Amino acid sequence: MHHPPTCLTIAGSDPGGGAGLQADLTTFTRLGVHGATAVTAITVQDTRDVIDFDVLPARRVAQQIEVTLADLTVSAIKIGMLGSAENVRMVADILAEHPHIPAVLDPVMVAGGGGALATQAVVDLTRERLLPLAMLITPNTPEAARLSRHEDPARWGETLREMGARNVLITGGHALTETEARRDPRPPIVNELHREDGHTRRFELPRLPFSFHGSGCTLAAAIAAFLARGRDLEPAVIEAQGFMTDATASGYAPGKGQHVPNRLCPQA
Repeated sequence: MHHPPTCLTIAGSDPGGGAGLQADLTTFTRLGVHGATAVTAITVQDTRDVIDFDVLPARRVAQQIEVTLADLTVSAIKIGMLGSAENVRMVADILAEHPHIPAVLDPVMVAGGGGALATQAVVDLTRERLLPLAMLITPNTPEAARLSRHEDPARWGETLREMGARNVLITGGHALTETEARRDPRPPIVNELHREDGHTRRFELPRLPFSFHGSGCTLAAAIAAFLARGRDLEPAVIEAQGFMTDATASGYAPGKGQHVPNRLCPQA
């Protein structure tokens, strides 16, 4: 019997369903992909910010991943919040054992509301161990600056590639600073794809007048879903950005904080 391809998300849980593995699963389902999960952390958060979280032991996360890989044919992996240095090491070891499965790494460090989700040890190990193993990393601009340790935005993609990242999509959908907003309250969102062959492509997407909770998770999950469906990297990025544009255009505010992308929206 024919069945859809399977995508595994390794991520934290969001009780409000706006981000984390709940966002990933909704995206997978909308894009015709069977979603499998490995829970890394239980967060206490709402649409405004992260209040607290507990990280699962690496042994328990590894068991979830290994039993899934042994039982299901996983066509792509999406990695979100890992929460501990031990989890970063463990996921890196597992990815090294499965190099044929494309992995999309969303290096989650700070929640949309500003709450910290990664220690410096997690950031350092992500840079050293995970960057070379993922097919694509999708840092937003603050994450790209922290990972690359470079002050010049023009050098972030190049620097991350020099550090071992194969392909880098730097996303520009972060909240504007007061200075940026005064200069232009609705500048386009600029995403830059730096490919392993040295090619760089710039994408401009519309910016809406409010911020989103879970947009980074959704974009990375959508790219993983399209990879699982057999797309090459750049077409997967392009289609995922189109999905995100539609999802944010029809986004909504389910709580008292940020909007969330409407991941159930019909595709254009």
